Amino acid sequence: MAFTRLYSLFYKRLYHFSLSLVRLPDTAQEVVEDVFTKLWVNRSRLATIVNPSVYLYVAVKNQSLNRLSAKAQEWMVSGLDETTTSVAAIGSDPHSRLVTAEMLNRVNQAIEQLPSRCKMIFRLVREDGLRYKEVAEILNISVNTIDVQMAIAVRRISESLGISKNIHQKTFVKKK
Repeated sequence: MAFTRLYSLFYKRLYHFSLSLVRLPDTAQEVVEDVFTKLWVNRSRLATIVNPSVYLYVAVKNQSLNRLSAKAQEWMVSGLDETTTSVAAIGSDPHSRLVTAEMLNRVNQAIEQLPSRCKMIFRLVREDGLRYKEVAEILNISVNTIDVQMAIAVRRISESLGISKNIHQKTFVKKK
């Protein structure tokens, strides 16, 4: 039961995290499946894991980096960055949906323009909902570095979207 819950809670997020590292959908899927397979084989240790979220992200990071180092040249040449945008319709008004789709597209483009580490940190915090401390543990960096990178990400996204610096950005308040 615990394993099934972990799988359903984390699979999609771990897949996207691995994809941000390996840049190949099939490889990202294999990485996450390998991590969950190893977890299942060693399920007797599951109860001893203090923070499953951090454990899984670190395992996926390590497995992804192992895959990258094994075939770095091949992946650098053939790597594709697949970005999908899902748009939730706001109201039934076609104009509202179009504006929403355009805005989401602009935000996604701004995020894609971020430096790779900054983009990864931003996505782990904003899209995966991880706390700064958890991201710091996963990436083996300081919480202060996470704070600085998030500030850079928010500033660059805001500049890209033409948002005034005077606007309070409650959306990006950090979670410690």
